[in-house]
Amino acid sequence: MRPPTTTAIPLIITLAPSLPRPSPPLLRTASREPPIAPADERVMDTRKEPQMRLPLILVLSFASLAAFAEEAFYNRVALSEQAGIELKNDLMVATLFAQSEGQDAAGLADTVNRAISQALRRARRLRGVEVSTQGYRTQPIYQKGRVVGWRVRQDIRLQSRNAKALGALIADLQAGGLRVSSLGYQLSPETRRKHLDEVTDTALKRFSRRAARIAKTLGKKGYRLVRLSVNDGGNSPPIALRRTMMAEASADRVRPVTLEAGTTRLSVSVNGEIELRD
Repeated sequence: MRPPTTTAIPLIITLAPSLPRPSPPLLRTASREPPIAPADERVMDTRKEPQMRLPLILVLSFASLAAFAEEAFYNRVALSEQAGIELKNDLMVATLFAQSEGQDAAGLADTVNRAISQALRRARRLRGVEVSTQGYRTQPIYQKGRVVGWRVRQDIRLQSRNAKALGALIADLQAGGLRVSSLGYQLSPETRRKHLDEVTDTALKRFSRRAARIAKTLGKKGYRLVRLSVNDGGNSPPIALRRTMMAEASADRVRPVTLEAGTTRLSVSVNGEIELRD
């Protein structure tokens, strides 16, 4: 009798994939704020991600600035023009002063005050003469490091379009003890304003014609004004006379000063920048 035969049956075991453990349910609250990330994720977000984005942001920023600069200064031309006119000076301006030196400061001040008051009364009697007082100074006089006296001084300013009358007044004031500090001619404000608009119009027209010519020569259809400045130089200072003439006028026997007004150039300059258009 044969022994029973056994057949080997292969055992196949299939391992099911391990499923993650279900996380505990989140408790819902009335707040709608997002859940707080774990500590390790927060560290990654604040340290790694910004460092990765920063170079890209910088590259884009520099590229934008370069493109803007190239576009802003493209096809631009700077130019300038000017116009001027010679005008005869019509305003005479003089500065005179009274000065006294000594040891009695109060007495010196009284002397200067009397001289200036007398000069003001004489100047105010003349029609068309404008008079004003200027700086009043009391200064010590030093000798070997110590005060040995005082110097008191005050100035007055005279101006008029009537040069003959003002010259006679200056001679009169010099005879009374005043001395001339400065004397000269300049344009009166009325004459300056009268011709300033005319000269400004001429300078602007020259600027416009030159800008149009530049655009045409370069084959452009036109231009756009980007920047413009107009400068008239302000009031010019009085033309000073020679010291010899002032010294002669300060002699004991004073004669009316004979002066030649001369001319002043009133000029206007226009500076600007244009952008050429295709």
